[in-house]
Amino acid sequence: MRSQTSLLLVSILVVASIAATVPMAAADTHASACSFPVSETDATGETVTVEERPERIVVLQPSAAQTVWELDAQGRVVGAPVAPYTDYLQGIDEKQNVLNLDEFSVNREAVVELDADIVLAPNIVPNETVEQLRGANQTVFKFGVGTSLEFIADKTELTGRLIGSCEEAANVNEAYWDRIESARAATEGGDAPRVLHYTDNFTAGSGTFIDEIIAAAGGENVAAKNGIEGYGRVNDEAVVRWNPEVILVADDGPGVPETAAFESTFAVRNEQVVVVDGNYLSQPGPRIAIAIEELATALSDATLESDDAAETDAIDDRTSTPTPMASAPEDQTGFGILSALVALTALGLFARRR
Repeated sequence: MRSQTSLLLVSILVVASIAATVPMAAADTHASACSFPVSETDATGETVTVEERPERIVVLQPSAAQTVWELDAQGRVVGAPVAPYTDYLQGIDEKQNVLNLDEFSVNREAVVELDADIVLAPNIVPNETVEQLRGANQTVFKFGVGTSLEFIADKTELTGRLIGSCEEAANVNEAYWDRIESARAATEGGDAPRVLHYTDNFTAGSGTFIDEIIAAAGGENVAAKNGIEGYGRVNDEAVVRWNPEVILVADDGPGVPETAAFESTFAVRNEQVVVVDGNYLSQPGPRIAIAIEELATALSDATLESDDAAETDAIDDRTSTPTPMASAPEDQTGFGILSALVALTALGLFARRR
């Protein structure tokens, strides 16, 4: 079961990382009070207008729920994804569940019955679902795709404007950046440990939130260094060649395999496997700052190989690198081509966290 849920995590991370980024509205960092009506263009190209401060809010996936909870607006939420990957949000079990948990898709009938003032849809929600909800007279705002720390701050600020929590959003973002900068300062000036993110034979390369987390915490992402973009499978030869000094895993994943390849790594031999809350690691919301803090603390205490040994990692391994996942940047909602989405579905890789 833990292996299956990790595969679900990988699928959603893949979807998030390979889609084209949709520019979000520029943030007004000086705004402290909201005004209505407010109109913003969303990821579908629709201009969404919210006439008054919403008193009934529906959030369709975990990242939107996390953001609204951080803005202290959970009291106005009437519908949310009520599932194991949101149970860290206080009071979530009191909300109406809006997901079909067998496949993690949106339960459109449940959403419509709630008659919300605004429905917040992260990028993983298909455009078709958004349009069907709009056809049922729901005001739906779909967020764009992002893979940067700045994206999260922009998304927080935009959420604040849409739901009338602008001052709260400004405070959350101030704390968010303070925590990240403190984490960076804790490892600044030292050698960057070689870090491998791992979950169920997959690793995160460049252009991912995981890559940004590793960099902000003071590490060097060995997958990105060796040319992996997005998320790809990792094999034993690559693990041995890269020889990570630290391995990063989620607490809800299968952990590090007990194989000769992993056991030979500097990370495992020196007990430098860092376990971080999977919700903070995978959901693009303000609590990613906590994952960065925890990793930075571990990296600042990590033992590193000698410079001579570290230099061997610079070898370009062209024959035994991870196999990148398929990508299609044309579509905002995920893989962008039906065949790629069908392939994920066939593997049972349903969205679980976004």
